[in-house]
Amino acid sequence: MKIKVTDEIHQESHDRIIKLLIEYNLSKTEEFRNEINKPIEIIARDERNEIIGGLYGRSIWGTLEVKTFVVKPENRNQGIGRKLIIEAEKEAKNRNCRFISLDTFSFQAPGFYEKLGFKKIGTETDFPKGFEKYYYRKKI
Repeated sequence: MKIKVTDEIHQESHDRIIKLLIEYNLSKTEEFRNEINKPIEIIARDERNEIIGGLYGRSIWGTLEVKTFVVKPENRNQGIGRKLIIEAEKEAKNRNCRFISLDTFSFQAPGFYEKLGFKKIGTETDFPKGFEKYYYRKKI
């Protein structure tokens, strides 16, 4: 056996690892095979058609999992983030999801998510050092 460590992602290796994980997961989650499992992209653009915010994630096993979510600093506090989350909730309902889940750092936006009805379900302390990582979920 050989093990190689690198900071470069090789697409062929990455795809093979993902395929192995999917095959294993499917072998353990047969009862969820009819769930809608696919990616999601929601993009907000300004009047000049420039991207000012967006959300990426996926629906999997009845949960919409938000992986990346941001609004440009100069466009914050204008309701854009709220609108993006509302669109995610609508799509989650369309996909028959029961929950939306996400994580955020203590220096990011925990209060924002709590105002939108997300409940903190976990905390990872000292990650990054001196901060916390919070895990949230919202029942829809």
